[in-house]
Amino acid sequence: MARSWRASALLATASIGLPVVLGEIACRLAGYRGLEMYRPDSELGWTLEPLQRTVTRVGHLPVRVNEDGFRDDALERPKSATTVRIFAMGSSTTFGWGVRQHEMYHEVVEQMLNDSARALGRRTRFEIVTAGVIGYNLWQTVHYMRRIVQRYQPDGFLVAYTFNDGWNRFGALTAQQHGRVLAGVRRKNVLRASALFNCLADLRARRLWERAGGGSIGDESAIAQTADTGAAPAQLAAYRATLDSMMALARTAKLSLAFTVLAARGQRRAWPRQAAMAAAAAGRAPVLDLVPLFGAADADSLYLPHDPVHPSRLGHAMIAQLLYAQLCAAAVAAGAGEPAAVYRAGCGMPARAARGGAGGGR
Repeated sequence: MARSWRASALLATASIGLPVVLGEIACRLAGYRGLEMYRPDSELGWTLEPLQRTVTRVGHLPVRVNEDGFRDDALERPKSATTVRIFAMGSSTTFGWGVRQHEMYHEVVEQMLNDSARALGRRTRFEIVTAGVIGYNLWQTVHYMRRIVQRYQPDGFLVAYTFNDGWNRFGALTAQQHGRVLAGVRRKNVLRASALFNCLADLRARRLWERAGGGSIGDESAIAQTADTGAAPAQLAAYRATLDSMMALARTAKLSLAFTVLAARGQRRAWPRQAAMAAAAAGRAPVLDLVPLFGAADADSLYLPHDPVHPSRLGHAMIAQLLYAQLCAAAVAAGAGEPAAVYRAGCGMPARAARGGAGGGR
């Protein structure tokens, strides 16, 4: 009887375990790997685990995270007197969702600035660091900025609108909710190490997208992100206060600051938080508002296929050209010693120097 029970148990285990193992192998052969890992962070909720190599969820493109937890090359230490170090802040678009490292909009801007500086014989080297973290809201972004000011000698920040404030309440959670977020980060890391889990998550997202009438490929979180249309007055007030604290931080530390208001696919009118960002920056910091520009453009080429929020390689290149022009206009208009003048050494070349965003990384 005991032998029969053991044999049945072994057979049951094999019948479950073998398909899982075969599924894991098949998904890895199909290009899936474990996705990026995160560290639970008592202040920010989560940060990227340093020193990891993985792939993007969309397209399975290579991701390299440096020793400081940024999707970027190693930072120059110590920073030389001729280096201008800017941090690009935001969420998944700024992280580079679905594109290669050198194709991200801020990396293309870095290339343009350095090309121009070299062409003019200037010794200035621009270093724009990718500090976008998937899922971050604006509250997390400004607190991450404070940490960067303390640790990394920045000369400025490029802050992109994040679509996550409509659902991500981190920064306004109870102690119990805060603890659940940290526990969830640990739990999700275990699952994300599995190619099979990531493959099944994509299949589930595809079905959800098809039910929503969105096409053949999609992402559950992207569906939720596009619903940022009804912020309550108290939420908008908190959002504006966060924007004010961001500008106060830059002003106190004498750092340059610029905003990019990202737009959703086919969006025609600004949502409340987008409008609040554009209004807060007006007259105080350069702001690139993409809502009227991307809403009227060819969305099929500017966004990833069947994705309402994440730009394609071409979309990133267009953002880069427009942002470069904004930064250079602000630099030319700035007086000597004003933070915006930090870009002036890289602004002697016209925007076409971007070469369509095809340039290499650093």
